[in-house]
Amino acid sequence: MDHPLLRVTASWSAAAPSSQVRQWETTILANNPAIQRTQYMPGVGHHMWNGLDDNNDRAAAVITSFLQDKPASMPNCPTRDEIPTFLRDHK
Repeated sequence: MDHPLLRVTASWSAAAPSSQVRQWETTILANNPAIQRTQYMPGVGHHMWNGLDDNNDRAAAVITSFLQDKPASMPNCPTRDEIPTFLRDHK
């Protein structure tokens, strides 16, 4: 599929609610070659920007590093190859 939005470099960041299996989000990751960076933020809950602990700083760091084309502040996770394990482990 050749669509303009599939050619725009993108980053995917996900908070970590324990009550949800991330099937739809990882389907988007698996099928969109424009997503070059993925950031799973365990311990954040339903909203990355919630003012608890250092969550706002963590969210700002991953977005800022992506926009500035700098290395991510946390590992690129999951990669496309890691999606089955990521889902199996209920992350």
